[in-house]
Amino acid sequence: MTRSDHFESATDWEAATRLVEFEPRRPAYTAGFALSTLSVHVTDHRKRRIPKGARTLEAHYGGFVLAQQQTPSIPEAQRRALSRAYGQAATTVHVAGHEGRGYELGPITDPDDIDGRAPAVVVWNDSAMFYLVASDQLEAAILLRIASSMYD
Repeated sequence: MTRSDHFESATDWEAATRLVEFEPRRPAYTAGFALSTLSVHVTDHRKRRIPKGARTLEAHYGGFVLAQQQTPSIPEAQRRALSRAYGQAATTVHVAGHEGRGYELGPITDPDDIDGRAPAVVVWNDSAMFYLVASDQLEAAILLRIASSMYD
């Protein structure tokens, strides 16, 4: 299955908003990267339609990706942000007053390494919303600045 089997593309933020049941946050700071695609996860691995309230919106900016999803509850969003591992060594970060976790960009790997370089990741929750910003090019500090700009 290809990515397009599970995702629906949106032409702009307004179109993406119609595919989900939350108001997406947009970063004011993008480290110089332009928005390249907006995608919404609309079908699961069995090709069943995902309810609007459980969909994930992904914004791809060339050098990083931003994912956001409304979870069923605040504890679920906190669990995803604070208890799951998204890298080797988590550090506590704060995004507009919301506790989260930051993971540093991994070391450069051999070109033959099938896993490639571990991405830098910043994750947090805001009530029942779960947010993730990741990049295989940018440092975690830059991702934190991008994340914080979503509240400007």
